[in-house]
Amino acid sequence: MPKSFTAACLDQTRYHDISLTFHIMRLATLWRTRLDRALRPNGLTLATMRPMAYLMISKTPLTQSDLASLIGVDRSALVRLLDVLEGEGLVVRQTDTRDRRLKMVLLTAEGKKQCSLFHRLAAELEAELSSGLAKSQKMTLMHELDLMEALLSADPGVSA
Repeated sequence: MPKSFTAACLDQTRYHDISLTFHIMRLATLWRTRLDRALRPNGLTLATMRPMAYLMISKTPLTQSDLASLIGVDRSALVRLLDVLEGEGLVVRQTDTRDRRLKMVLLTAEGKKQCSLFHRLAAELEAELSSGLAKSQKMTLMHELDLMEALLSADPGVSA
């Protein structure tokens, strides 16, 4: 039987100057794992939902290139994923009317339905994981994370 590892097995005083880095990396891994587990019984995975979730919250239609940059994946990897999503009827790619070289990625009605399910499951998980925080603490945490994200986003070589 594999040994269970938790944060308790880590010596967080050993590299105190990068403890925040380790906390964020571990939290991101655990959060993604829990979200993926919540999605799977519904026939969804975080890998396939990720680009759709970004399409869901985007203020404007996105090109394939913009979407790849936004989610931080190689364009060729995104094209393969979009092929799968398009084959499942969740997204469509349309040629941009102003520039025929660009392909816009749009959610279909079924894609929007899947995004609604993703939204519900992600919101339930977020509520569960933040249930120990007061509303003011949650707002402060969001503000601090926004500041850190803005610093990273200012670097043109970094994308999520």
